[in-house]
Amino acid sequence: MNEITTTNYIKQFRNAFTSGINSIVSAAQVYVQAIDENPDIKDKFRDEFADVIPSSAWSGFEAVGRKWMHPKLLMGGGGRYSSMIKRLPYSDQEQIFDGKRYDLLTLDGDNLKVDVRSITPEQAEQLFDRSHIRSKSEQKAWLESRKKQPEKVEAETMPYTINGGKVYFKRGTELTRPEMKRLLQEM
Repeated sequence: MNEITTTNYIKQFRNAFTSGINSIVSAAQVYVQAIDENPDIKDKFRDEFADVIPSSAWSGFEAVGRKWMHPKLLMGGGGRYSSMIKRLPYSDQEQIFDGKRYDLLTLDGDNLKVDVRSITPEQAEQLFDRSHIRSKSEQKAWLESRKKQPEKVEAETMPYTINGGKVYFKRGTELTRPEMKRLLQEM
C-alpha cells in the first residue's frame, strides 16, 4: 500500500469516526430531552436498546447529553487519567481534548508545559486535585507539603515474638533491664 492510499484511508476513517461521535452526542441530547420530559422513560430506552447498548452506558449518555462529560471519554479518551478528567468541569475537559498544555511546576522551580493525557502518575497526582487542575501556586504548596512529611520510620524488630501469652526468643538474645520491662508491659 502506498503513502497516498494510506493517507486517504486514515482521512476517511477520521471523517467517519468524527461523524459517529457527533451522532452519539446528538443521540445523547435526545435521550436527555426525553428523560427531562419523563424520567420514567429511562427504562424504556434501556429495554429498547438492550441488544446493542449495555445498561452501564446510559449514565455516560446522560452525562454527555448534559455536557457534564466530554464525548471522547465514552470511548476511553484521556487514557489512564480518564477517571480524573471526568471529574473536571466540562470546559476543562474540552481544553484537554483540544490539546491545551498545562503548567507543571518542577522541584527546582522550572515550569513545564504538559499535555495531561501523557504525564506520569506522580505528575498527575501533583496536577490534579479532585475537581480541578491545580494552579502553579497550588502546585507549589502541594510540593512543599510533600517535602515536609516525615519519612516513615521502620519499626524496630525485637529479638523476640509474643504469641498466645508466650515469649519466643531468637537465638543469642540478650535483653537489658529496660528491654525486659518493655517485654513484660507488652505481655
